[in-house]
Amino acid sequence: MVAADSVAPSASEILARIESQNTRRDLVLKQYTASGQYTLRNQRLGKLATVSVLVTHHDTDGRSYTVLKRAGSDKLNGIIDKVIASERAASRPPQFAMHQMNSSNYRVQLLGTEVAMGRSCYVLELIPKIKNRYLIAGKAWVDPASNAVVRIQGRFGGSVSMLVGTPDIIEEYVEFRGFWLVGRVRSVTSNFLLGPSELEIVLSDYRVEGDPSTATLTRPELLPRPASAK
Repeated sequence: MVAADSVAPSASEILARIESQNTRRDLVLKQYTASGQYTLRNQRLGKLATVSVLVTHHDTDGRSYTVLKRAGSDKLNGIIDKVIASERAASRPPQFAMHQMNSSNYRVQLLGTEVAMGRSCYVLELIPKIKNRYLIAGKAWVDPASNAVVRIQGRFGGSVSMLVGTPDIIEEYVEFRGFWLVGRVRSVTSNFLLGPSELEIVLSDYRVEGDPSTATLTRPELLPRPASAK
């Protein structure tokens, strides 16, 4: 059981704490970089593609991506490029606000407590209030000590693209400078053209720009493997 509160707060109180913590994170971490690796596997084609990128986050401009290396299927590389373009667009104001975890975008219900990412967490059911392809219907695991989301599992509200489809998704977070940022994303989808596909995104080596001492020790091999998406 969670020991942070003798009596568990309500679901709406937990959501308000998440929103407050996210606001504080955005004020503190205005600009940072991370190393990213995108790996896409397709069963029908029997092919694989990987793209390594440098991700740069600016609070006013969102994310930018610099491709450092790519390998594998040209077709699958093209799909990864579409995913990256979609992420870039979603990170920019005002689109960014439209998929944040807050009371404007979600209704929540408290399901209980479970251990996730080594923490005893509150488990919230996420119910999107609006139709938005970036909102997730599913569950979130919330660390009561930091009021941060450390894991999400569910399904996007709409298709990311015609080729990517509407994936089932697992997001797992890593701690960086007292905040939790995305460490690994695994999504599984199937569509008529390509059949089953699995995309894994790993973000590591978070750094505040200009401060080489702030690298986090979140190498991909140190991150726990996510469970299979249902």
